[in-house]
Amino acid sequence: MRASADADEPLAVLLLPGRLEGLELEAHARDLLSIPRVVALEPPRVRRARSLRDGVSLRQARRLRFPGRPRLLLLYHPAQYPLARALCARHEELELWYIPPGREALETADQAHADELLVLDELARERARHVLTAAGGSVDSGLLRARLRELDVISPRAFVPGARLRPR
Repeated sequence: MRASADADEPLAVLLLPGRLEGLELEAHARDLLSIPRVVALEPPRVRRARSLRDGVSLRQARRLRFPGRPRLLLLYHPAQYPLARALCARHEELELWYIPPGREALETADQAHADELLVLDELARERARHVLTAAGGSVDSGLLRARLRELDVISPRAFVPGARLRPR
């Protein structure tokens, strides 16, 4: 008997910049989450100190357990890039896709934080396999959905996390 039928199932992971409810691209995220092999991660409620950010992200990436094999990671905000980078290092086949927020969303009252977000945005753009654009709260997901089909994340096969195969 195999340990788990879903251990090799391809997954897409959404790295949300905050709670799903009230997210600027909530409709887009909910549409993707309607796909059985798509999961979402919300950030911790407390913002980490810059000096601890990378170490905490690496530790979090090691501890995260997914109900399958992450193949595509969709980043919605550069503040989540350190975790995205750690997850990509941990899962070699993982592709990073990025939907950057508008420049005004990166500018905050704290200039040091705004500068850090701009640097993380540039790093995310450089690392991403593809950068999608959001206009008026919507995203053209045609290219993304095509890639999800190629990776077998969108699949006609049933996906039941935790299911076990019986020996024949």
